Amino acid sequence: MSGKKSVDKVSKGLTSLIDEFSSAVKEMVNAGEATVVELAVGSSRVIKAAINATGEVTKITVETAGNVVNTVATGVVKTVSPKARKAANKEEE
Repeated sequence: MSGKKSVDKVSKGLTSLIDEFSSAVKEMVNAGEATVVELAVGSSRVIKAAINATGEVTKITVETAGNVVNTVATGVVKTVSPKARKAANKEEE
């Protein structure tokens, strides 16, 4: 069973991580860049937030890790495969 010391260590670590993360996002916003932030939680969920150039969070979604992997894999296939690229171009038209 974990005790108070373990919980305090985790809390301090998470606070440092969140501070560093916030600083990085602030730098992007200060540079006038829009960005999408993805946070993996455990092995099964990903939290995504779209942040526009003014710093406003415009969209937040929670996805399963399987959906994220599938989306990335599909994007790679479309980029690498000439047939998939042609099909994607036809879909866009």
